[in-house]
Amino acid sequence: LDRERPDALVFWNGSHRYCRLLTALASPGCKTFFFENGLLPDTTTVDPQGVNYLNAVPREAGFYLNYPYSVPESKAVPVLIPRQPRTSGPAPIVLPEQFVFIPFQDDRDSQVRLFSPWIKNMREMFALGERLANETGLTVVFKEHPSSRETYPELHERTHERLLFANGNATQQLIESSQFVVTLNSTVGLESLLLGKPVLTLGQAFFNIEGLVMHADNTEQVVELARAFPQWPLDERLRRNFLHYLSEHYCIKGGWKNADKAQLQRVANRMLGKAEC
Repeated sequence: LDRERPDALVFWNGSHRYCRLLTALASPGCKTFFFENGLLPDTTTVDPQGVNYLNAVPREAGFYLNYPYSVPESKAVPVLIPRQPRTSGPAPIVLPEQFVFIPFQDDRDSQVRLFSPWIKNMREMFALGERLANETGLTVVFKEHPSSRETYPELHERTHERLLFANGNATQQLIESSQFVVTLNSTVGLESLLLGKPVLTLGQAFFNIEGLVMHADNTEQVVELARAFPQWPLDERLRRNFLHYLSEHYCIKGGWKNADKAQLQRVANRMLGKAEC
């Protein structure tokens, strides 16, 4: 840093300890840009502050309730882009008529390691779903993260008619068919908001905004909120405005994996502080 005197530091994700150390040592005038997969389908994240929970997305409900843009009440239902599994998965199951969907996350991911204060891994997540089924009578359906290297044979042995895995079913189908979705802070939570499904978060998520999602800090709160469903105080206008802000102002249109010249120009404009075309 002393030798090169960079004008900016650019990171992918930026949560690795080397990245955090480099950021801490940079001079006050040095800009930072954090890249990640886009929050919405076919988008890219470029944020001066960080990604996921550390990003610069406003957290106050009032920002979105006083939103100066006109957002249509009905838009076409989005089609989510499936994540590619590491191995070919099992066949889909016939889903129960009513169930709560709990998607697993990758235990090694920074979302779990850094931003999940009281659920430390997916075995604890399963135990939470188990208690939810036992104490409320709800049916709980899990889906393992398609890119995780972890396997859970002992958890599959604990399943029963109200505690199921649906690893072969499409995530969009599981979201749309569920009563509500429980997540730490996964992108599946954001996808659920896109599809108009109620969300209960357990970890630190940038979309933990009052009126947008429900949040629980312990198992007792999860059970209490599950019993209170569907009388959750969620605001549909807040949801629409929040998603419009992400789509039209925060996310950069176009995915980085198949970036064309126009997408690269939008990224450059964001980094240079110019208006985007």
